[in-house]
Amino acid sequence: MTEDAQAALLGRLRKKSHEELLFVVEQLLERKPDIGPLIELLIELPFTNASQAGNIPGKGGSRTLDLSSIHKQVEAALRYAGGGYKSVFLMAEELSRLCGIGDDFAEAGEWANAQAVYAAITGEAIARYEELEDECQIAEVIDDCTEGLAICLDTQRDLPEEERLSDASREELLTALFAIWTFGQDYGGINTDVVDTIASNVTNDERTMVEGWLQQELHTKQESKWRTQGLESFLVKLKEGI
Repeated sequence: MTEDAQAALLGRLRKKSHEELLFVVEQLLERKPDIGPLIELLIELPFTNASQAGNIPGKGGSRTLDLSSIHKQVEAALRYAGGGYKSVFLMAEELSRLCGIGDDFAEAGEWANAQAVYAAITGEAIARYEELEDECQIAEVIDDCTEGLAICLDTQRDLPEEERLSDASREELLTALFAIWTFGQDYGGINTDVVDTIASNVTNDERTMVEGWLQQELHTKQESKWRTQGLESFLVKLKEGI
């Protein structure tokens, strides 16, 4: 659909009543049931119309998204492309759209929702990375989401306590960032400085937790010299942050 056609369609929809719009959605769901998870995800998007704007206490640390709807959308994006030489470009395009939903939440200060979207995308993309061809397109999306996760963590220090992520959400965020860093060590393509982001933001308990992850990597795997140096450098950075 062209931009002009899209604008014309939106103009027609704006003239419809609440009941008429609900009828349109019902018909869409009846004809395209796979669109349900996307609608579930979009329902939670922040509405930024000036007349509706306002601060909702505690929105930063509150996750209102259904995690299953996020994962279904990521899985659908990875399936959407099908086969052929253009498939990875179509996958990257769909995942970028989902990353944009995470950006919308971040811009609205809904950090728990933003984190959930970014983490779902990176987790699924990394898990399936070796199945893809011309993976650099997907690596770019992973890096965009990594930047979003880094912003989520960086922002916490300046937020009032009631807007901050819970301890459990912070652990999920750090887990996602560490998985991305490990992925980057193996495949490259991650430009966001994950090490500095983690080292400069962790609490003492979190530092101990991340050190444990690094030590486990060092002692349970046969690492190359280069990879071992990366793990040791990460450990040094963590200790410098004390």
